Amino acid sequence: MKTVIVAACALLAFGAFSFFPRPADAAEPSVSVDYEYGDLKEVIVGLPYGMSPSLEAKWFADALKVLPDDEAEYARKTAGMLWTEMINPDTGKSETQMLEEENQAFIAILQSLGVTVYRPAEITVDFIKKHYGADVLLNGFSQDFPRDNMAVIGSNVIEFNLRTPIRKVDISGFRDILTEKCSDPAVRWFSMPHTELLEPARADAPLLEGGDVLVLGRTVLVGNTENPSVGSNEAGYNWLKNILGDDYTVKRVRLVESVLHLDCVLSVPRDGLAIICEEAFLDGLPEEIKDWDLIRVSLDDVKRLAVNGLPVNSQHYVLSYNQHNDNRYIQTELEKRGITVHRVFFGTHNGQGGSLRCATQPLKREVRSTKP
Repeated sequence: MKTVIVAACALLAFGAFSFFPRPADAAEPSVSVDYEYGDLKEVIVGLPYGMSPSLEAKWFADALKVLPDDEAEYARKTAGMLWTEMINPDTGKSETQMLEEENQAFIAILQSLGVTVYRPAEITVDFIKKHYGADVLLNGFSQDFPRDNMAVIGSNVIEFNLRTPIRKVDISGFRDILTEKCSDPAVRWFSMPHTELLEPARADAPLLEGGDVLVLGRTVLVGNTENPSVGSNEAGYNWLKNILGDDYTVKRVRLVESVLHLDCVLSVPRDGLAIICEEAFLDGLPEEIKDWDLIRVSLDDVKRLAVNGLPVNSQHYVLSYNQHNDNRYIQTELEKRGITVHRVFFGTHNGQGGSLRCATQPLKREVRSTKP
């Protein structure tokens, strides 16, 4: 399934990571992420193409538990449909049209802030039939949320083994971008062991999804939801901890069943500041952030993706809103703290269970220092 995997070399190469602010004149790798709030320079934004899972997909019922009741019911009604064929009765537009309108508004904000935006290659039904087999379409597919397929930690690109089946084939759309970016010898590109596409993964199979991985310098937080059909698991956390070794502190963060990913309940706009839903954390807040300045939200707000915003840097934050939640509370709290908030309507994406962080995959993001 993976065409380029550098496994053995990657295991031997951890020791040349860059964790601290980089001098402005230092040579930079083509791909590098050090902090959630580092200056975002290059990013992949998702595409509006996909197909909803069939009701026969074994994992679908559990996955619906992370959605509000109205969105879960809509997912059942549109099961098995291509997004180009899902017509909204209020707008007369397809799901694909509405998703791309939101993407374009989002991209305009990013570009106005100096961010270079990449888009994946389109994945089609024929492509999936040819390269994965027609049976895989039972799971559907989705290209709107590129966050989950991988993570960039330092200058290492790690492709993940996802538990959520609808997103397992998305990585094919990244191939050209990654082939170009990872040709830099300073970048290490490798992949987790992968499991079957149609059968439920074994309990001891390592599973990771990018929405659960937050990079805070030398510390990496890994979310683990109690939901058995989506998100990352303890074996995935252990795999990442073992791979990164002593160069990083990797910490497991257990979450309640109704939460999909860690980035649905935690966002870090800058050092020492977090937007957070405390009741989602089964073991209390991680030590690294519990004494920070906290903007607290409820599980009801989490259901509508209030927390899943995107820091562009420590001064600028992109915040979504939808027809259910205008997110003015978070906007006001951020602005009180001197952060400029850029709002974008993201209701169609939110209805599919994700928001702005989910819709992006950062390739280059670094805290910068002017000191030599």
